[in-house]
Amino acid sequence: MPRVMDSKDAISSKEGKLYITIDGKSYEFAEILKFDATIEYIKADVKRVGTRMNGSKIVGANGKGNMTYYYHHPAIRAMALEYLRTGKAPIFDAMLVNADITSAAGKQTAIIKNIVPDSTLIAKLDGDSDDVLKDEVSFTFDDFDLLDQFKTIN
Repeated sequence: MPRVMDSKDAISSKEGKLYITIDGKSYEFAEILKFDATIEYIKADVKRVGTRMNGSKIVGANGKGNMTYYYHHPAIRAMALEYLRTGKAPIFDAMLVNADITSAAGKQTAIIKNIVPDSTLIAKLDGDSDDVLKDEVSFTFDDFDLLDQFKTIN
């Protein structure tokens, strides 16, 4: 008989926390709404004799991501101001913990290292909106680690 996943083992997207570390100081980033970090592989074409199709070989990788958060957290804008005044680049780390206690998969803790934002929202008003102010930031990163990984569910 085929194995069927229990619904309770799906990981809730709301069960987790994000912490950011700037200059060695960590903050629980409760303002976060969305966060994703993805590795995109850089591939070279491999042409071969005896086949009509090209192969691929991974020759590197890029880290890219996005985060959406409520606008009121000052740390991100403070890094932009520091860059403007001193030339110190706005770089930080993030630790994302997925921990849904109802899932037998347990938790996963990922550290995303050397995040460099593509832009920083400095000021915003929106008289047409019935929503609260949010900031959406794309970023790159150059390393990651997994402190905890989900368990395989049998």
